[in-house]
Amino acid sequence: MARVNKVVVPAAAVVANGGLIAQSGLQNIALAAKKCSVPVVCVAGLIKLSPLYAHDLNVLSELQAPSSIYNYEDTVDNLEVLNPSYDYVPPECVRLFITNTGAHQPSYIYRLLAEYYSPQDYQLS
Repeated sequence: MARVNKVVVPAAAVVANGGLIAQSGLQNIALAAKKCSVPVVCVAGLIKLSPLYAHDLNVLSELQAPSSIYNYEDTVDNLEVLNPSYDYVPPECVRLFITNTGAHQPSYIYRLLAEYYSPQDYQLS
């Protein structure tokens, strides 16, 4: 990370607290970038904004078949292999969101949601 100026990542979704749902493995990259003081920039269109909060991270991540990352011929007893599709990256690890309307801080995401969603959209039941 010493030679990296910034990390640019895509998002599958941007949640209301400014965190993002991204491809599996990006949480580790974002944490390493934060440790090395390298800014993480997320590129996401406004269509990726979600009024949901990431309360239960296990619900947000669907699991894929472990055969894509683990060879079953090398079976070890009592081994459980999880292959999540997405990671949750907390807002503390993201410096800037770039959307189709401009650049925004993670703390401003709630304001974008208020502009683009009505209060009735928050009731998903």
